[in-house]
Amino acid sequence: MHYDVVVVGGGAGGIASAAGAARTGARVLLVEQYPYLGGAATISSVLTFCGFFDQTGEQVVAGVGEEVLRRLRHRGAYEEKTMGWTGNKIVLLDLETTKLVYDELTADAGVDVLLHTKLIGARRTHGVVTEVELHHRGGLERVTAGAFIDASGDGALLAAAGAAVRVAPLRDRQTSTLVCRFSGVPEDADLSREGLRAAVAAYHRETGVRLPRDYGIAVHLPVTRNVIALLVDEQTDVLDAASLSRDEANARRQAWQYLDALRKHLRGWSSARLEETGPQLGIREGRHLVGREELTGRDVLTARKRPDASIGRCGWPIEDHAGPGVTRYEPIADRGWYDLPYGAICSADTTNLWAVGRLTSSDDDAYASVRVMGTAFATGHAGGIAAAQYVDGRAHDVRAIRAELHRQHALA
Repeated sequence: MHYDVVVVGGGAGGIASAAGAARTGARVLLVEQYPYLGGAATISSVLTFCGFFDQTGEQVVAGVGEEVLRRLRHRGAYEEKTMGWTGNKIVLLDLETTKLVYDELTADAGVDVLLHTKLIGARRTHGVVTEVELHHRGGLERVTAGAFIDASGDGALLAAAGAAVRVAPLRDRQTSTLVCRFSGVPEDADLSREGLRAAVAAYHRETGVRLPRDYGIAVHLPVTRNVIALLVDEQTDVLDAASLSRDEANARRQAWQYLDALRKHLRGWSSARLEETGPQLGIREGRHLVGREELTGRDVLTARKRPDASIGRCGWPIEDHAGPGVTRYEPIADRGWYDLPYGAICSADTTNLWAVGRLTSSDDDAYASVRVMGTAFATGHAGGIAAAQYVDGRAHDVRAIRAELHRQHALA
């Protein structure tokens, strides 16, 4: 098979890349290893879009991301919430509606989607990726293309192609979180940070079990009114299957301990049931693209603007999960937003390869801001357009990319 653009990874960044490219007229294949699209939102039940708004409440992401929000609103599965202790405004999601919206959006854009399909290899010659090797239940399949986008989160295509990547030492990587979904928690139950902390402390006094995190997000979701709680942290090596397997099993054990603690010690939780964990850990950090430009913490904290070179905006503060139960927040200047540079999504050593979402080229501080799903829609949309234009003979023309982003209503 041959396509103009192949996108690996069907999360927020991959969906935006595929739709953005397809809407230029490119023939696009989107490859996803799981049975449905959505990435962290659906595979890890991280049913909260972070990054659509800055801390003043201004919406900073448009384009494909805004289309997703409109479709969720239309189906009555959209709810905004401002988190009291940070001021961050998030969008709460319903799992099954989100899956459906992604299916419909990619189909309407004319994207070919291969689910249950895993990237296992890539060929790169003289700094150009020429094909990928895929595996699914039918066997092996090779696909050629003019341009490729890694939206896998963990840099699967970057690694397979031998493109330059950066991998932080394990001790410096952000933790992963197993999201737990609970039923039987009434609307007036205590979901406060203080209540969670007191319940975990009481459980420790009662049992001697010291749970690694004593606060986190707990919110009711739209439609089902289930509660998701982000409490279970693991400092795992997501690039080591043995480490990841061991730590996911440990995280599931922790989930039951948290249920026990909350049932016994938190108002309104006595009849709570653990409906689901994960299925996969919500992974925050693995490989990073080495791009033509690196986004820096200074860019974030000073709200750096690039009026003629921006491919999108990020309004999410630095949120660094430095260890289990340890989170550092640093706001963007004036609680606003900064511009995203095109060079941060382009491979430094592979001409026709882009990486989007949490693969965006960044130092550790900037990464703690740019990694979220709302921003992934922005980097993904730009990457998809850039890849399609590359195939069309307009390589790395930022002015042309911005013009098409405007045409697709993706830039403010």
